[in-house]
Formats: sequence, C-alpha cells, structure tokens
Amino acid sequence: MRRIFFAMLLLLHGCASVQLTAPARTVAPVAVPLLHSFSLQGRVSVKYDEQSMSGQISWQATTDSDEVLLSSPLGQGLASINRNSLGVTLERPGEPVMAADDVESLTQKVLGFRLPLSGLRYWIQAKTDPSSPGEVRTNSDGAVEQITQDGWKIDYLQYSENRPRKIHVTRQGLEIRLVVDAWQTN
Repeated sequence: MRRIFFAMLLLLHGCASVQLTAPARTVAPVAVPLLHSFSLQGRVSVKYDEQSMSGQISWQATTDSDEVLLSSPLGQGLASINRNSLGVTLERPGEPVMAADDVESLTQKVLGFRLPLSGLRYWIQAKTDPSSPGEVRTNSDGAVEQITQDGWKIDYLQYSENRPRKIHVTRQGLEIRLVVDAWQTN
C-alpha cells in the first residue's frame, strides 16, 4: 500500500477518487505550443499490482524547476516534490527529506522502479519527450489520441480549452489516471 502511495506522489513530478470511464472524446482543434512554465491543479489515481491510491495535485513548473504538492482527497498535504538545478527532494510530514540527482533516481530509491517523470512534463501537454523516440497517433480532427514512448502508453481521453484534461498512462502493471481541473500559463 505504501508503494502505491509513493508511486502517486512521485509520478506527478511533474496528481477524491478518480474513476474514469470512456467518456466522449473532446478534441483539441488547435495545435498548442509547448509550455515550459505552467501551473496545474488536478486529481490522480494510481493502480499498481492489486493496490490503488488517489489524491490531488498542484504542480508549478518552470524551465528550471518543478514544485509538486500532493494532497489527500480532503486536501491534507501528503508530500512535496521539488526539482531544481541541485537535484530533487521529496518531503513528507514527519519523515526525513529524501534527495537524489533526478526524479527517476529518487523513485528508484523509494519505489524500486523508475517512473518516467521527465517525460510527463511533455506528455501532460500531448507532446513527446524530445530526449527519446516516440510514436503519436492522432484522430481525424488532428488531436493527439495516444503517445507511445519508452514503453509507456499515454491515452488522451478528453481535452478542455485545447489542453489535455483526462489522461491515462500505463506500463507493465502500473496505471495512472490524471484529471487536470485547471491549467494556467506562467
């Protein structure tokens, strides 16, 4: 159970129970440029093996840093992840601060497997991570329906104001469902 909680906390380096069914797809009719600085608020559900967790996310991203606050469904702060040029830290109430050179190393240390958090900054915007090859599938309106990259499959279930709103990320027993409630460009 603890690993699921940490997976949820760490996944959204770059996320009320979220049960997503297959809603009608809302397309993004206009190509939107990549944001290097943004803020978002949303909800996340993480399922790993037979366990699951859910909560809220507040993510402040700039070109050089990320600040992610993960909270319980009732809004109680559970963890803070901070990335900057010095590395990454994870702070949880009542526990020592954990640090690593990068988010992937930190998740490896805490969870025992690496999460693709560097890619999530791009995937959350319906873009591929430019550091590795990826495949993009679009619908007849030109909206991104799916990205496949580094063994991950990212499905875009709904858009709002030309930005992804409901995203489903999967890979080998790990399933993440993200609902973005609010985007703000910085």
